[in-house]
Parts: sequence; C-alpha cells; structure tokens
Amino acid sequence: MQSPRVACLVPSATDLAAHLGLNIVGVSHECDHPRARGLPALTRSAIAAGPGAHAPAEIDRQVSAAAASGEPLYTVDRALLSALAPHLVLSQAICDVCAARADACDLPPGARLLELAATDIAGLIADIRAVADAADVAARGEDCIAELTARLAAVPAGSARPRVLALEWGDPPFLGGHWVPELVERSGGHHLLAAPGQPSRRATWSEIAAADPDILVFMPCGYGLAESAREAVALCERPEIGALRCVLAGQLWATDATALFSRCTPQSVVAGVETLAAIFAARPVDPARACRITPRRPPTIDRFFTREQQVELVVVITGQAVSTSIFAALDARHALTAPSVRSPAGSRSPCPAASPSSH
Repeated sequence: MQSPRVACLVPSATDLAAHLGLNIVGVSHECDHPRARGLPALTRSAIAAGPGAHAPAEIDRQVSAAAASGEPLYTVDRALLSALAPHLVLSQAICDVCAARADACDLPPGARLLELAATDIAGLIADIRAVADAADVAARGEDCIAELTARLAAVPAGSARPRVLALEWGDPPFLGGHWVPELVERSGGHHLLAAPGQPSRRATWSEIAAADPDILVFMPCGYGLAESAREAVALCERPEIGALRCVLAGQLWATDATALFSRCTPQSVVAGVETLAAIFAARPVDPARACRITPRRPPTIDRFFTREQQVELVVVITGQAVSTSIFAALDARHALTAPSVRSPAGSRSPCPAASPSSH
C-alpha cells in the first residue's frame, strides 16, 4: 500500500509524524525537526519571525491587536498545499497564537484533515493513536504510546515536592498552562496558580510575588535556551521578580521552551519531565536544556532606605546607636555584579551555551 502523503501545518504535527515514520511532504515555516529540512514551507506568520525581532511586550501587543481585529496570525499557501496533493493534513485546535489553524486553508480534493488537540498527556496519547490510525500505521502508534509511557515512568522524582511557578511569557507575564502543570506534578513539584489542563493565562506581578514559589521555571513560548536566558536576566530587573526568595536562592531557571514545553509531543513531554525532575531533585541538568539564572544583587536594606534612614531604623529596633561604617563594610562586601548564568564552578558567563547548569 502506498504511504499516505502528510502535510503538517504546525511543528508538533511534524514532530509526531516524523516519530511515526510518516511520509511528510510539506511543513510549517516554524518546523525545526531534521525531517523538515528541504521540505516546502506551507505557512507564514504575520509577526516578524524570531524571538529577537521584537521585545516580548511588542509581540504581545501585535498578537492582541490581530485578535481584536479578527485577522489571522498565520496564513497557509493554499496553492502550494494543493500542488503537494496530501492525503492527510495535520493542524491543531489548541492555540491561535501558536500556529495555523485548519480553518486558515482550503483542503485539497481527497485530503483528510486531522487536528491535534492534546491539553494533557492523556490527550497526547489520543493524538498519537488518531494520527497513526489515519495514516494506517496503528501498530506504530501503539509502540509509540508504550515507549512514551515507559519513559515517563522511568523518570525518578524526588520527595521534596517544591512549590513551582512556570512562567510561559515574561512581558506581560503568562502562567504555564495546558500540559505544563501536569509535567510539573509528574516531575515531583507542586504547580502554583494553574491546574493541569487549564489554558495559559495572564497573571499580575503582585500575584506572582504573593505565590512565593520555591522554584521559578521560565519557559517563554517558542524561545530556545539562549533567548530564554537573556529574557530571564532582564526579568530579574523587575523588583517583584528580583526580590523573590527563589531567585535570591538561585532557583530561577531558563529553559529551551521550544524543545521542552511549547509542544505536546512524545519527545517534548519526556524531555520536559526529565529536565524538571532533575531541577526539583537537585540533580545535574542537561546544559542544552536549562540553565540557572543569578540576579544582579540580593535586595539588601539599602535598596529600600537611605543611609540615614537605615541608621534610624537600627536604632529604633535595637535601642542603640550604630556606626554608618557598618553599612560601608556591607557595601564593599556586596559589590554589584552583572546578572548572569551560573556555571557549576561558580564562574559567570553571559553565554548559556558556555555555562552548563548542574547542582
């Protein structure tokens, strides 16, 4: 029997189709799987490509403006899709911001549309089975599900159960949603402010500060590790983030969100759980997946009071006069250093690739 020709309009579809060994004939402009190399791109974005093209706040502004006007964020090359004559078109039904929806195109004659709809691991298993059945490779689908289940079961989770906040966007702040809270729970953490399966939502800085997490995991949607680390360093400049207990304790982690959390695929889910479990249990972390971010400086008393106010405050508390030379000594001890990624040996480097993260 001839292998069905598959067109993938979203990166997660390409990842899944490749995992099942399907005959992929077209991909989205954002597909980064090795199987996508050299294949025609069927989609394009209305927003400039690449995390560095705009600041996060500007990207959010453009997305919000497009949503308000009813304009699509992605378009599909319908002529090219028709010319490729796929038997199966894979799209998604989760997020209009993340990738093209199926209703953005006209299906070629004889093509079947299948929308991926996973919002949790159970949904991922359903997606695997649906794609495998549609491509007439049901046995491969069951093998894939068995492998996924076994690999997740094999990830050791610690017993500490840290309180974890997953941040999916930095400006404005969005909480990790859909499958992310479940990955946190499976990795041995307790996810804050969002329940498994719920969509990502906008949060307030005061809400994040009040949550007081033990660990903050930064996973900006669509960003690789280098871009994520740069944004995390900038995030520390916000007083609500820079003063968090977990940030001061070195428990702010930047991650390769694209590979670990932005897609619900077998590869991403397993890698995401493995990475989170290592962070939560204080085990060595793959430096290609995540790195620890250190703040500029712990917030000491001089960030909130003048020198004269500090002396008066100590006098009120202790009832004794205090020499300002104490504060001069503290200033010398806590000289400002640039925010950075911490390497295992304690050296500092602005380059995530040069700064492997382990405990």
